[in-house]
Order: sequence, then structure tokens, then C-alpha cells
Amino acid sequence: MVATRHITPGHLSQNAMAVPAQRSTETISLPSYLPASEEPATETVEAIREGLPAEVLGWLKERLGLTAEELAGVIHISRRTMSRRKKEGRLKPDESERAVRLIRLYRRAAEVLGGPEEATEWLREENFALGGETPLGFADTEPGARRVERLLGQIEHGIPT
Repeated sequence: MVATRHITPGHLSQNAMAVPAQRSTETISLPSYLPASEEPATETVEAIREGLPAEVLGWLKERLGLTAEELAGVIHISRRTMSRRKKEGRLKPDESERAVRLIRLYRRAAEVLGGPEEATEWLREENFALGGETPLGFADTEPGARRVERLLGQIEHGIPT
């Protein structure tokens, strides 16, 4: 029998960690069950399997400056399903995985680019290295997200894109 840990909707705000931005004095509050590195913690995997609290949708919407329609498109669910998840209080595992992917990219962009505002702006701007797509749009699949992460690594290390 596998023990499961239940994550309540209040878990996001009660257990947030502060991640300092490299070029800024600002910090980014993130849900504590998100991976601290490329390798996800067992806790993160369990949280995804169980389904993240639906509050994460509001967190993403606010941090990324998205409309409900845009967020639904990036997470690949309909607005109606998104509303239903908010009422139910939990995302499905596949939806949770996509939300974690976006949060991971947002955090990485903030670390590389100097803060939350810079991250949001960069994620929403068309990027030549991504064929004119926005990093946020390009990251709608895991391979796309990995490409965006590599691009951030190139930026961080001053490698031409």
C-alpha cells in the first residue's frame, strides 16, 4: 500500500518557498511541491498524480498575465473544464503536469532574466529562435518546453541564439 499525502487548496499559500531572482531583489513565491531542480522530487510526482489544487490556475493566470482563454489554451483544456476544475478543487494529473511545466519555465525565466516581470514579458514576446512563436506558446508540449529551457540556458551563458 502506498501512502498518499493530501494537498489542500490552501497548501499553495501556506507552503510557498521564495526563490530569489538573480538580478533583482524580488522573490518569487512558488508552491513548495514544485521541483527545486531539473529532477522532480518524489513529492512533486505524488502531487501531480493526485492532482494539483485548482488554485494553481489562478496563480499561473496572475503571474503570466494571461486571460482565462489564454490559460485554457496553454494548459490544453476548455474554459468550461477549467471552471469545473475550480469548483472540484483539483486538476487531473495530465493538467497538473502541464501546470508544473509552465511554473518551471516561469521560475527559470525569472532566474535568468532578472525577475518576475521580465520573465512574464519574455515568455509572452515572439521569439526569432522559436520560429516567431512566443516561448509560452512554444512550450505547450514537453519537447517545446525543453527547447525554451535550452534557449534560457543560452541566454544565461551568453551563447547566441
